Amino acid sequence: MKHVFKTIIIAGAVASLVISGCTKKSDSAAGPSTPATSAPSITINDGYGVLSAVRSVSYTTIAGYTVPLEVNTAVAAFTLTTGSGTFTDGGTVTLNSKSLTKSTNNAYVYQNLTDPLSFSQFAWNVTGSASVPAISYTNNNLMTDYSGFSSLPSAITKANGVTISLGSAVSSADSVYVVVTDYSNHVIMKRLAGNAGECVIAAADLSGFTAGKGMVQVCPWNYKSQDFNGKKIYFINESAFTKQGITIN
Repeated sequence: MKHVFKTIIIAGAVASLVISGCTKKSDSAAGPSTPATSAPSITINDGYGVLSAVRSVSYTTIAGYTVPLEVNTAVAAFTLTTGSGTFTDGGTVTLNSKSLTKSTNNAYVYQNLTDPLSFSQFAWNVTGSASVPAISYTNNNLMTDYSGFSSLPSAITKANGVTISLGSAVSSADSVYVVVTDYSNHVIMKRLAGNAGECVIAAADLSGFTAGKGMVQVCPWNYKSQDFNGKKIYFINESAFTKQGITIN
């Protein structure tokens, strides 16, 4: 069993930190039943913790005007054993001196959107506990980016599939998730290398989708790991660029 970390952003605000105890497949038939932007899950099975900075940029077109909404958040979780889906207390966790809030399941999330996080740097500090080492580490990876929003489709015809252009529009990424979602519980998610030129989603992938509205999302991310007192901890920077309200025919 592997643990999976997923931040869910709804209407530009952090709604929940969802933790699953099993591996998430790269293509899934289950998804959000309401319009939402979610940073796709990143699976880690050989570490004792993850500290992740997450940037969410959602674009919605209203009355002909495309409006971006950007939210920066952070999540963290620690385990007693590698691959465990049960989290343990890690003490106080901060990113750039701003405190994350510990949930009842011992996962941490930054919730104070009135005091937004800056991603000019990624300075993590964890006070630690009996089972979690103290951590003071600045991740020098850049935040990932995607400049190709204008090329994302406004409409998708299921019978034709869709190709999402990536290439030079993606920067600072080790991997990229591309997600297409309708608003009736259908999702297709593809994982590609950070230097992939495009993502091809075939007609067969979309055959079960419901005609109507949906969204398309490009999510580049990078990671590195460091050992603290013999325990491997992962540091992740992830972005989610979402175009809401596309038409699915």
